[in-house]
Amino acid sequence: MAQENMQIMLLVICKLDENLFSIFDIVDSDFVPKPERSPYERLIKKYDIIPEQSIFFEDIARNLKPAHDLGMKTGWVINEDNWAKEGHDEDHVHFKIKELDHFLEQCNLLIK
Repeated sequence: MAQENMQIMLLVICKLDENLFSIFDIVDSDFVPKPERSPYERLIKKYDIIPEQSIFFEDIARNLKPAHDLGMKTGWVINEDNWAKEGHDEDHVHFKIKELDHFLEQCNLLIK
């Protein structure tokens, strides 16, 4: 329950609470961690996601590879930790994002 409360608090702080309807976490993936492929497949199935019409955001670059392989666009939220940067310059990273909120605002302007 503490993890769920922290996730909700972060969503409210980031002003994402009005736009998100659910959180998919390690429990939903049967405790299989990223970058294993099965959590991404479970996410797609649970929410009927069309990968080619989706983008997956992540602060650990290597965790974007399965999303890319499944057909999603990917956005690496820049993280300066060396372990999080691994793979950030490979083809599976489509966007490098310093500020996610600014990136999403720009996307919204493009589709209006």
